[in-house]
Amino acid sequence: MNESINESSRDILQSVQKGLKILRLFSIEKPEWGISEMARALHINKSTVSRLVSELIQESFLEKKGRKYSLGLSLLRLSGVVTSHLEIHRESRESLIQLVEDLQETAHVAILEDGSVTYLHKVDCKHPVRLLSHVGKRNPAHCTSSGKILLAYQTESKVKDLITATGLTPMGPNSITESSRFFQDLHTVRKQGYSVCIDEMHDDVVSIAAPIRDYTGQVVAAVSVVGPGQRITHEKIPVFIERIIASGRDISINLGYIESIYQKEDLLT
Repeated sequence: MNESINESSRDILQSVQKGLKILRLFSIEKPEWGISEMARALHINKSTVSRLVSELIQESFLEKKGRKYSLGLSLLRLSGVVTSHLEIHRESRESLIQLVEDLQETAHVAILEDGSVTYLHKVDCKHPVRLLSHVGKRNPAHCTSSGKILLAYQTESKVKDLITATGLTPMGPNSITESSRFFQDLHTVRKQGYSVCIDEMHDDVVSIAAPIRDYTGQVVAAVSVVGPGQRITHEKIPVFIERIIASGRDISINLGYIESIYQKEDLLT
């Protein structure tokens, strides 16, 4: 039984690898390929190439043009996501460096992916605290300041679906685990334009985040500063909030956001 499962897994992996090799053939210099050309270029059986191409067409990764094939809209959508993320990473770099210099704590830029926050960028301070955060790291959205910022600008139905799928699992001593209280918290976050989490993800850890908007006015990421409660004291939090909001605004402007034409939305509609 196990041998059969392992063999099936190997077959799937090989098909995926061959499918990716097919997609890599396409370039600006040669945007269209025929089945026989692909088979010769990759030294893969023609019938195998034909089957894989049919599957890629079904998922819109390829499209047929007469007897030739070209890249489909699914790849265009994926490339748009990658380009957007690269732009956010590039345009936030100087602001994050300045934020760390001003506040002397570690700063991040994060996005929302499948109900979790994923860190696109991180700049450490001189005395970083080991918080298990790094570029590419994913954390639960419901107990991080970045996650709450990103969720606060989603529709209520989408947040409900997320809670149903992932739950409000307690992480730190102050994690919110009741959905009614969580929605109330998101309303507050969106109304005030920033989020403060104290001991929600980890004990004795404070994180403060503000939204980053793109040229359409949509919140596409969050900028946050994270550090120990003994350094980010209650007395310092207002200063941190003001500086982080300003950083989020600067990054948004770099992404083409024009504040004067932005119309405030209803809360969690």
